[in-house]
Amino acid sequence: MRQTAKLNELIIKDIKELSDREKQEVLNFIEFLRIKEDRSFIEYVNWRTQKAIEAKKRGEVFSSLEELQEEYA
Repeated sequence: MRQTAKLNELIIKDIKELSDREKQEVLNFIEFLRIKEDRSFIEYVNWRTQKAIEAKKRGEVFSSLEELQEEYA
């Protein structure tokens, strides 16, 4: 229990020092961690990966993480 409290304290301290953009990235990553084991999400990531590979071959620009999350939601 004491280790968890210390870990929480360190996380909060480090997050407070981040820029607003970095804080948003942390929130995005937390959301990713929460849903990464969802089967439909795994299928979606696989589908988007294939689309990204195809787009790269055509020289197209990749979607941002935010765009992908909005599309998935």
